[in-house]
Amino acid sequence: MFDIKRALSLNKLFKDFHNNEITDFLISSQYQTRDYTASQIIALEGDPLTQIGLLLSGKVSVEKCFPSGKKITISQLSAGDIFGEAIIFSPKKVFPSMVTAVNNCKVMFVDQEHIIKMCFQNEKFLLNLLQLLSEKILLMDYRLRFLSGESIRQKICLYLLEQYEEQKRFDIHLTVNREALAEQFGVTRPSLSRELNKMRKEGLINLTRKTIIINNLSLLEQNL
Repeated sequence: MFDIKRALSLNKLFKDFHNNEITDFLISSQYQTRDYTASQIIALEGDPLTQIGLLLSGKVSVEKCFPSGKKITISQLSAGDIFGEAIIFSPKKVFPSMVTAVNNCKVMFVDQEHIIKMCFQNEKFLLNLLQLLSEKILLMDYRLRFLSGESIRQKICLYLLEQYEEQKRFDIHLTVNREALAEQFGVTRPSLSRELNKMRKEGLINLTRKTIIINNLSLLEQNL
């Protein structure tokens, strides 16, 4: 049997919540839980958005679709993440992107009205929501800096320097594959691979399947 209380205790909206507070939320709120299978569409771009989604298990992909049929992965979310929180308080309440199940997953949907009620009733909930919104703003700024890079090398160097600051190590563990990384940079995967190989031959980095090892931090900075 799925333990919904445990799943919520791991959700970012309920950080530092006591067990009885989660119980009170489940009793007082009007929520729905839905199960999805791999590749099943959870929401289409342009669909009405009146609820936020709390990912209780599994993974989902947030993708931007273009008229040509091309898709770009914006982000992948795991259990504990939420989606829709940045849009639900907007005057234009529609999904800006398509949300698709990567594997079997369970999602809890909570109405906007109850989110507002929880913000008034529980300061921790309000602070957690504000922190999530702040993280989304920082993430957007982070990605815009990638896209504003004049060359693929600049994008790579910026990414590696950002990850070095975050991971505090020279062997940078890649949390996404190269195809998803290329999409984040706004370039093709072959172009990204060519530039990475050039940088490897020049001695700036070494490559393994899931890591990029920084050989010379100062040279990376000079390439910005």
